[in-house]
Amino acid sequence: MIAKYRIAVNRLTALGALLAAASMVSAPAQAEEELFPRIEGEIPIEIQNDYTFDADNNAEELNDTYATIEPAISIRFTELFSLEAGLVLEPVLDPDPNDDRFFEDEGLFVETLFLQFATDDFSIFAGKFNPTFGVAWDIAPGLYGTDLAEDYELTERVGLGGSVTLGNEQTGSHTLTANTFFADTSFLAESVITKRPRSSKASGGPSNTEDLSSFSVTLDGDLAFIGEGIGYHIGAVSQEGGVGNTEDEFGVAVALFGEFAIGDNTSVGPVVEYVHQSDAGAIAEDRDYLTLGVGVTHGPWNFAVSDTIRTIDPAGGGDSDDNQIQVSGGYAFENGLTFDVGYKHLEAGGSDANTLGALLTYTIPFSAP
Repeated sequence: MIAKYRIAVNRLTALGALLAAASMVSAPAQAEEELFPRIEGEIPIEIQNDYTFDADNNAEELNDTYATIEPAISIRFTELFSLEAGLVLEPVLDPDPNDDRFFEDEGLFVETLFLQFATDDFSIFAGKFNPTFGVAWDIAPGLYGTDLAEDYELTERVGLGGSVTLGNEQTGSHTLTANTFFADTSFLAESVITKRPRSSKASGGPSNTEDLSSFSVTLDGDLAFIGEGIGYHIGAVSQEGGVGNTEDEFGVAVALFGEFAIGDNTSVGPVVEYVHQSDAGAIAEDRDYLTLGVGVTHGPWNFAVSDTIRTIDPAGGGDSDDNQIQVSGGYAFENGLTFDVGYKHLEAGGSDANTLGALLTYTIPFSAP
């Protein structure tokens, strides 16, 4: 066990050296005029500990400490044309039953890599990217608020897309985005440090077709004509089934969210999203998700409660409900470091589990002409 911890500390020490080097490049005094080509971006760093206890399935009880680091890099050739890259370092394997982990199974991979031409109200892009669909997997409040919604997050697809933004102060701003894509099975799906299982076309699954037969269309905006601070998302996705799949997946998403001041230095941010998937996973099984959450900030303090209900309805069988509720809170320090703690109770597959967690986050911005 001591040797295991020493290996983890050595990995983090090497990683820290790389991040320190990146920060040396970062945040020079803002020039009066941007020079091109230039590189800019940020490195969000998360260190999290999850302690799962009092689980019906004893194999789920363990303590897991891990890092999630997601460098976002923009190489801007001109003001409008750029190469966008997103890397991810995170655990790429599931923990073994009842086996505590300490910075183990971490793998580094390329999540996005695409060319983009973008103005204030128009964009086109092509390469490896994350198609738009749903928002609760990203904005549901709390330490664990996004967990179940991540089921329908679309990541690591290859294809192309574009967006158009319309509107004004009276009608609000509204962005229509369309994407066509297939699941990445190329060398970019590999990971280093720890190897993750790599999918192939023969693996099947939604959009694993190596052709542009899957797509998503979304509309995002704000409802300024109703009130300030109200946003919405409407989305549809169609993913053709791959080898061995008899069904194609189709999903719809509708969300409302906002942020409203309720006093001096205090704001409240509610989120509600409903998603329906027909033949989820390109198998004969429908799924429904309802996420409800609210976050409150007061100065540097935050508090959040959220609940996600997942209903699974397989063809020829009775439906079942999973549910996760979480409460969390935290503090944002003046130096940019944030610290959050939280608790979640998950009921899934007829089994209950409880988790206590803590999260440290810090973001390093960088830029260089």
